Amino acid sequence: MDGMKPALGAVKLSGICRCLLASTLLLAGSSPGYAQDDATSPRDGYLVLPFVNRSNVPALDWMASALAITAAEKLEALPNLRPVYGPRVLELIDTEEGGKRVPIGGTNGVRNEAVVRRAFDLGARYVLAGSFSRPNWKAEVTLELLEVLPPSATLAQPSLRQVASAHGIAERDEVQALLLDQLTKLVVSADFHPDADVRAIFKQPVIKDLYAFTLYGRAINQCFGVAGPKDPTKSLLVFKKMSLIEPKFAEGHRMLGQCELELGDRGKATSQLSYALDLKPGYYAALISLVRLYRHDGNRTRTLELVEKALEARPYDVEARLVYGELLWEGAELDAAKAELEKVLAVQPRSLLARRTLALIYAAKGQTKDLEAELERVAELAPDDVEIRLDLASAYQRTGSLDKAIAAYEEVLKQKPKNAVAWKFIGDCYRRKGEPDKAVVAYQRVMKLSPEDPRPYFLLGAAYQEAGQDLKAENIFQEAQQFRRYLGEAWVNLGAIAYRRGDLSKAFWYLSRAVAKVPLRPKAHYNYALVLSAKKERERALDELKVAADLDPEDAEVHYLSGVILLRLGRLDDAKRAFEEALKRKSDHADAAHNLALLKDLERRYGGEHGGQGAR
Repeated sequence: MDGMKPALGAVKLSGICRCLLASTLLLAGSSPGYAQDDATSPRDGYLVLPFVNRSNVPALDWMASALAITAAEKLEALPNLRPVYGPRVLELIDTEEGGKRVPIGGTNGVRNEAVVRRAFDLGARYVLAGSFSRPNWKAEVTLELLEVLPPSATLAQPSLRQVASAHGIAERDEVQALLLDQLTKLVVSADFHPDADVRAIFKQPVIKDLYAFTLYGRAINQCFGVAGPKDPTKSLLVFKKMSLIEPKFAEGHRMLGQCELELGDRGKATSQLSYALDLKPGYYAALISLVRLYRHDGNRTRTLELVEKALEARPYDVEARLVYGELLWEGAELDAAKAELEKVLAVQPRSLLARRTLALIYAAKGQTKDLEAELERVAELAPDDVEIRLDLASAYQRTGSLDKAIAAYEEVLKQKPKNAVAWKFIGDCYRRKGEPDKAVVAYQRVMKLSPEDPRPYFLLGAAYQEAGQDLKAENIFQEAQQFRRYLGEAWVNLGAIAYRRGDLSKAFWYLSRAVAKVPLRPKAHYNYALVLSAKKERERALDELKVAADLDPEDAEVHYLSGVILLRLGRLDDAKRAFEEALKRKSDHADAAHNLALLKDLERRYGGEHGGQGAR
């Protein structure tokens, strides 16, 4: 009919790659209740370094761990402090020269740049350092509390300043009492104002037998390599000897559990940590260690039970709250998880784990702008993390920020120039930007990097077609026929190109085989219908379009082409309904709107007189 818009040029090329941002599977679950008071109270974080042996007596090295860990766990009693250390308690710093441990303590090695940076990154406000010696066969202990100062206008890097110090000498067998006495003096000097209960905790020795205390320090040294080579196997023997002397030493059993973990025996580690908690109910170090262990093993139920107890005891514990937030996320309680993670970040804004999980929550909620912003923060904290850069670039793609996405992928390629995924997505971005020539270059790189992967062939062929280079596209799809699994896809595209060129015979050959090879591909049936219509086999074309519509009922082009063919068959009422269906799915479909308007005009002119099956 005059003025009707035909379907010429509406052929569809098949693509088998899509740029998707992966989301995490959510598991069903429920959240425990706990005391939320004091969740983000202004408690200052602290970490403790191994003490330094300032004597020339290696036999005293055991104090490096025993004294430092004892001081660390005593400081946990102060209501205005929170530990930022992990299960081994002591923060071990390696220098870049030969991988040797930095001698930390006093006003000497503690100024090491690596120590300062580590303390700052962990969110510690204070660092406790110490040293010991043996003047005249007596015990000498020096403690120093240092404050971590963030970067400023005058200092580009974080730094340390001394807040308080304490020093004392006592008889050798009174070293534990000497330590606790100096620790009390230190916190008083630092204006922490310990009350009577805290002072009583500080005064109580962790173990009475000095030899068992010595074995405790030696075992920790060997387990973690504090004052010599790391040897958990030997450490285990020393720990067991210690437990024979002091079988109810809770702190010793807790560290013995950590040694079992170092050796990979998680069952024995669980037993030792549970026993430590039985010996000393409420012993937080053992409790949080069990949380870590069950969390690592994927025991969600037990982890929830223990982390609830942990947060009841210490609602300010950042690690416990982070685990709780992650468990809520895994249980699909997205809003509750987000609230918990935001509390973590209020205290520790540089927490990578919290920010990564928060990004997953934004992805699951479809909050792409928030996701983009969060991934930018994570990328700043972990600039060398390629996976984060890839996620960030995907987020940019989701929000349509294609130039930013390309720039992010290029950052990935600076670190990994042979990353085929980044090259593939760069090609996708250029295609969306309407720059197929640049997409071609990217896809060619993907083909070189992954010659056995069929997907780059189809992407490159589509890019060539969008650039108007049908001959090159045809050559690529011809090559793609080597992949037997994707033979039908190749025929869909080769048939489309032949149709566009006006070679109906070749187009029919390819597409008649494509619909048999890939019967669930709506594009194959659509393209085949185009060819059948051009060959004037219109009823068969309508049959193919019905199959395509059943496979993809939301494709406006399928309904539009049906309308065009129905017009040519003179079935005006059916054509009208087909164009209306096309407009329901794509309201700005100009050709469908044009043809529908002409049909309505015919109705107005002739009152439906020509609207029957035989109208032309």
